[in-house]
Amino acid sequence: MNIMDKIQKEVRQTYTPQTLYNTMHISHIGYRGANQGIATASDWLHLLRNNRGVVHDPWTDTPITIVELGCGNGKLCEFLKRQSMDVTGTDIFDNEIVYDRSLYKFVKHDLTQTPYPFEDNEFDYGLSFDVLEHLKEEYIAPALQEMARFSRSLIIKVSCSGEKPLHLTIKSPGWWFDQLTENCPNFSWQLVRNFERIVKKGDPAMKPQSTFADARPLPDGYSQTYAPLFYGKRGAIADED
Repeated sequence: MNIMDKIQKEVRQTYTPQTLYNTMHISHIGYRGANQGIATASDWLHLLRNNRGVVHDPWTDTPITIVELGCGNGKLCEFLKRQSMDVTGTDIFDNEIVYDRSLYKFVKHDLTQTPYPFEDNEFDYGLSFDVLEHLKEEYIAPALQEMARFSRSLIIKVSCSGEKPLHLTIKSPGWWFDQLTENCPNFSWQLVRNFERIVKKGDPAMKPQSTFADARPLPDGYSQTYAPLFYGKRGAIADED
């Protein structure tokens, strides 16, 4: 029995977000070892710029302030800290035996609870990678509004596939873009990349979707889903090299 089947069988009626993610971070090798922020860093790292609009130079620039929402295993926070950035991570899971969070600032917080424990305009950048789809739909708007309150720029990646009890809001890239523009009205947004995922039907890790259309035929037994990466900035987004 895989970990998802075990969770759904044993805690379907009784789990809380805290117990669910305690289980995943302790028992699931993907949660402990993988990190979507690092996996996609080549697509977004160049967006981190100093107040002159120049790509961050760790040798001469004042450290960029960054908060990662749903930092999970903390590998991205550690990476950014080693680039001389001022990094804060927040997550519902805070077991120090599993993860050493001593390299960066850490705040335990449930993203369904607002307001978040940060001051207005506290951070240059707010980051979130494959996190928001884990919230129920009614929590998406408040979460985005909070992120826009304390971040001057936002880099957000979401997954448009998955299944309960982990992925609770499974929507199209267009739906997510609408949420960003509606709940962060002072931000300009662009789609940096729309990752395509071709998945085998019945794969327990990624439930196939029937809502997306594509002109290219897929082999029998496979379907196509997406994982869009968005960049938002207060005011206009200039063409930046």
